[in-house]
Amino acid sequence: MNKFLLPLLVTFSISIFAQEKEHQFNRQNFNIENTRVTKEELYANTYLPDTTANAFYIFENGFSEIEDGGDYHLFTNYEAKIKILNKEGYDEANIVIPLYKGGNGAEKIHDLKATTYYLEGSTIRSKVLSENKIFTEEGEKHDYIKFTFPDLKPGAVLVYSYKLETPYLFNFHTWWFQEDIPKVYSRYETEIPANYDYSIVKMGELELDQNDADIKKNCFYGGQTQNGGDCITTVYAMKEIPAFIEEDYLTSKYNYISRIEYELKQITMLDGYERKYTKEWKDVDREFRTDKNIGRQLKKDRLVKELLPAEIANQENNLDKAKAIYNFVREHYKWNGKYGIFNDMNLKDLLEDHTGNVSSVNVLLHNFYINEGYTAYPVISATRNAGFPKKIIPVLSDFNYLFVLLEADGKEYMLDATDEFVEFGQLPFRALNQYGRKLDFDNESSWVDIIPEDFSKIAYRDSLVVNEDGTSILKSIQSFGGYHASTARKKIKESSEDEKILKNLNNIRDSYELIHLEYENEKNTEKEPLVKYEIKNISQKINDRIYLNPFTFVFWKENPFKLEERKYPIDFGYKDVYSASILVETPENYEIVEIPEQQIFGLPNAAAKLQFITQKADEHHLYVRLRVIFSEPMYASGYYPYLKEFMDILVKIQNQSVIVLKEKKDNLAEN
Repeated sequence: MNKFLLPLLVTFSISIFAQEKEHQFNRQNFNIENTRVTKEELYANTYLPDTTANAFYIFENGFSEIEDGGDYHLFTNYEAKIKILNKEGYDEANIVIPLYKGGNGAEKIHDLKATTYYLEGSTIRSKVLSENKIFTEEGEKHDYIKFTFPDLKPGAVLVYSYKLETPYLFNFHTWWFQEDIPKVYSRYETEIPANYDYSIVKMGELELDQNDADIKKNCFYGGQTQNGGDCITTVYAMKEIPAFIEEDYLTSKYNYISRIEYELKQITMLDGYERKYTKEWKDVDREFRTDKNIGRQLKKDRLVKELLPAEIANQENNLDKAKAIYNFVREHYKWNGKYGIFNDMNLKDLLEDHTGNVSSVNVLLHNFYINEGYTAYPVISATRNAGFPKKIIPVLSDFNYLFVLLEADGKEYMLDATDEFVEFGQLPFRALNQYGRKLDFDNESSWVDIIPEDFSKIAYRDSLVVNEDGTSILKSIQSFGGYHASTARKKIKESSEDEKILKNLNNIRDSYELIHLEYENEKNTEKEPLVKYEIKNISQKINDRIYLNPFTFVFWKENPFKLEERKYPIDFGYKDVYSASILVETPENYEIVEIPEQQIFGLPNAAAKLQFITQKADEHHLYVRLRVIFSEPMYASGYYPYLKEFMDILVKIQNQSVIVLKEKKDNLAEN
């Protein structure tokens, strides 16, 4: 009989959990059926699932359909109900609606209405937005409809609605479930003719509470037959949607914010003819071969003949020569700070002006390698803040970056000649965006990972001599490797004074006095930058005791992870090692009476490790060692609570570790 008990208990538990979730969802009694405002909504003074919210959506609804029998424009009816809890939430009353304008015309807004609801005593009052308070701001590619709700006050509920008309069917209306404030309920319905084939993708980690699809008969007249066509109807909905809050170690929020996206693949006409809108990668490869901004520029290797100095050109084709070519391009042709791969890329202009966009400089580097007989490929990608390019469907506007994949001495190197601070084989941090598309015109293009294999590092070797008055003199040698090296080089160049170098390179825990600073290898990307300090610290002396924290420099002053929950990955960009090795020397007439407790802490699956060791060498010398390893460049959101605890421990170790020294009794007696 017992074998039937467990499934029964599980089923019962799931039922209780579902009832509890539904009970919690309804516990504030909001109207999530429509935009009608209730007294309960006006009386509400907090949002229980997120008590930090200053405003939130109570209800949001959208319905999109393609016009039947007319110009076949896409119409989207939108309506929303927003609760303002306090004055800090007033920004949500400023509404901006972008309208795209292009070669096929401009998007339009119809029937825009907005009303503010509030209480006077126990009576519901309302104020309707005047038409003369609605403004249009014109831009190059978009116009912006702007307005602010009237009669704002804490506790108000804002309701607005409009119909958006667009002739651009390729990008069907994107529905944003997640925004920067939470939502009680958001629902999106579509009615799409069955002969319109869209790729539909749900982005983000939040799960749909409703995901329904059905067929509606004879809903669409295409103008070519008396018989109506069928439609696919869909309904997507989410409840209790948390705000999307951007935190450190994130590429682009658009990689992870929860939404529904559409892209038109093809339309099958009612006579059977198929009109394709989405290309395949083989089609794109073919176009790239002849494209004036990529294909033709990549074939202009003749332009670089005779440009390479003889002392480089006459070398054997090995890794040393490859590095020499890379350094030559980096030194003589500068990046103008602009991105893009399809516009303003012209090698003739680059060779004349010695400056160009990121693609021009790196195509030139590619052509030097090809002209010298190396195997090299251009790789198109996107910067971290631009979002991930789509893999399944080629969307060329997703790409804004180009670098070179070089084969030399049996190994592949990813190269970008636009950054003077990175080492050979290291892309700038801005380019670490997971993957890119390698263009191989002789075969076919393919995806390549953009994930650094090597660890980056920061290492401190400190000698701390404590004086009888409680002060101490620190001599520190700091070395930087990988991405920390390129960051250090850049900060040293940008800092005009020693004091600025110290502050820009380090998190300094306490008050200090800089005595001396020197550095080396700040321009040589083949070697690790070294920075040497001599610093006077002020420690705390109370009566016969000295209280000393051995860490002058800390890796993090505070925990960067502050959210209760994070529903997107933690992306450092590269693997990391931090180490601090400190030798503490105490005064002869003091004894060490207390040292920090040793700690070892790790993440599941050995994804990260922290080791803190304190050890007496003799009566007046103490070794303090801290080593922190992040073994992954990116962690799934499930690691967030562990990383948060990990960082709490690390910050506490560096900020709260105390060594206690006590003056010896015989010395006190003499005094």
